[in-house]
Amino acid sequence: MNAEQKARIEANRQRALEKLKKRGIIRSEQAEKIESRNEPRPKPAAPELAQSVAENKAKALERYKHHQQNLRDASSNINQSVELDKSSGRKRPLDRIRPTVRKQDYIEYDLATMKNSYGGFINAEEDFSEGPENKKQQSLEEWQKAQKERKALYENAPPPDHPSLAPRCIECHINTELDPLLHDVFKLQICKACAKAIPEKYSLLTKTECKEDYFLTDPELNDQELFHRFEKPNPHSGTFARMQLFVRCEVEEFAYKKWGGEEGLDNEWQRREEGKAQRREKKYQAKMKEMRVKTRAQEYTKKLLERKHGKEHVHEFSTAIDGGLNEEGIKLSKRRCIGCGLEVNEIAL
Repeated sequence: MNAEQKARIEANRQRALEKLKKRGIIRSEQAEKIESRNEPRPKPAAPELAQSVAENKAKALERYKHHQQNLRDASSNINQSVELDKSSGRKRPLDRIRPTVRKQDYIEYDLATMKNSYGGFINAEEDFSEGPENKKQQSLEEWQKAQKERKALYENAPPPDHPSLAPRCIECHINTELDPLLHDVFKLQICKACAKAIPEKYSLLTKTECKEDYFLTDPELNDQELFHRFEKPNPHSGTFARMQLFVRCEVEEFAYKKWGGEEGLDNEWQRREEGKAQRREKKYQAKMKEMRVKTRAQEYTKKLLERKHGKEHVHEFSTAIDGGLNEEGIKLSKRRCIGCGLEVNEIAL
């Protein structure tokens, strides 16, 4: 910016201040303050400038050292807390976090845990370092003992003192070998033979079947005080929500109480089917009405076009006459429109 431009800017600023004074927007004291703010400030001398730069540099260096010291203190505290957790055996909050989807539900062979030993992925360290708890290193006696412990843990009950005191199936009153799934999960004393022979009472239903066949809601099915449930991985995908299974006799009993017996359930099904039919009919009528409106609009447009351009010409061709042969040697026949004289060539197939 040269001296002429600076002078022009200063003159414009002075004129603007004079206009503001005349209109009474600002007073003379305010104008003096504005003038004092716009006055050029004297530059500090070279020694003073160097001293201020040195002071600012020292302050910045002190702040940087303080920040680095805080970071070292924080890292040392974290390391001390980790060592304390390891020595005491306590788990930190992050160690207790578990994923919502379990890998064992949908990963049969976790290739991420395999190590390439350049020998067909045979990891000798894994086979010989884990000791007898590894299944490959277990003896027959250890395996049998593990199976017995697992079976006792699964049955959750000691054997009876006498066979006559063992719980029997409530259907056949003979068999004492109860279905473990129905007994442990659904608390039903049913043997496998009776559960298979009476599927109308003891078959398992999915959550979708309960809602569609018995008209139960999600809050009712999610209530653990109303129904026992058995959860298993979703067969469609391991990342989907876990599948919930309900026993039919419990679902039927609750549905009959809700809808007033079997007749009430049938009436509710009939009412819903009629509602579906009414909704389909209403949707069909709406589509038909829309189609009629479109058809009337098309007819109106066609009439307007005929009124503006006349009716569309329809060709009336005469009988075919010989037209000779074309370039490929195929026989042609000619026709001519009686009204407009349009000629067309036809190929005789």
